[in-house]
Parts: sequence; C-alpha cells; structure tokens
Amino acid sequence: MRYIKVLLLAIVFFLALVFFFQNQGPLSQDMVLTLHLFFIPPMHSIPLPFYFLVIVAFALGSLLTLSFLVWDKLNLSARLMKHKWHISSLEREMAQLRKKADMETAKRSFFHRNKEKTDAAQPVPVVAAPVSTAEESLAPDPDKQPTRIAWPAPLFLTRIPYSFCHEALPCLNPLSR
Repeated sequence: MRYIKVLLLAIVFFLALVFFFQNQGPLSQDMVLTLHLFFIPPMHSIPLPFYFLVIVAFALGSLLTLSFLVWDKLNLSARLMKHKWHISSLEREMAQLRKKADMETAKRSFFHRNKEKTDAAQPVPVVAAPVSTAEESLAPDPDKQPTRIAWPAPLFLTRIPYSFCHEALPCLNPLSR
C-alpha cells in the first residue's frame, strides 16, 4: 500500500510539472489582485505571475489540511488518554473489590472451620424433643414470628441502586416477603 501511495504521488507530481511546462505562456502572465470593500477604498497588489498564485494557493491548502489533521490527531489522542485513565481507575476499583471479597470469603471460611472444630471437639448432649399436642401441629401460633436467616447479598447486587432493586425487582425486597 505504501508503494502505491508513493507511485501515485510521483504521477501527480509529474503531471503538475508537465502542466506548468506546457502552459508557461498563460501562467507567466502578470495578474493584479484587487480587494474592493464597501467601506474602504479599493486595494491593489503588485503584479504577480499566475503560477506564483497557484503555488501559494496549493501551499496554503496543504498547510490548512495539515493543521486540521494535527488537530484531529491531538483530539483523538487526548480522548484515548482519558479513556485509558478511566479504564485503569475501574481496574483499580475492581482489584480493591476483589481483594475485599477475598478477605470476606477467607473470614467466613475461617469462622466456618473454627465452628466445625469446636462442634467436633465438644459432644452434643442429646435432648429429647418436647412432644407437641395435636393443636400445635395443625394450626401455627400467629404470635410467634418465624425466624429469618439474613444471607449476604451477592456481589453483583451490591452496585444496584436501591430504587431499582426494590421497585423493579420486588422479589429482592425483604419487606415484600
């Protein structure tokens, strides 16, 4: 691809040279530029050859195009750096959350192991269960509240906003049970 670009550039340069050599008479004519504004008297330039004006116009167009390309490159590189910084801050936050979750898991497993050791070390006394009457087994007592076990929320639910969690997902609302 690079060779094709160089070849095309060489062809354009060659055609420009041919154009200038074949049209030396018309391009060598002097031209006077005039600026006529309504509120100031008309201004005239010194006589300039036409080929000089063509070359100056080409150079100004090239400089303007180059400045737009440089501006676009700077803008894109600034946006890239901003997004890289945002990604790195999110990665740091994720590492902190993973570290915190690993520590909580380690604590739970430590307490779970210690509980198993203490349960295995102490014999559990056998206690006879009280015999319930037929009335207690058929109808539950409304005064007795069932005990609920509070489980920790999974990590993917900890970042959900409160309003979303309790309005859109009523199954997760502990007050709706």
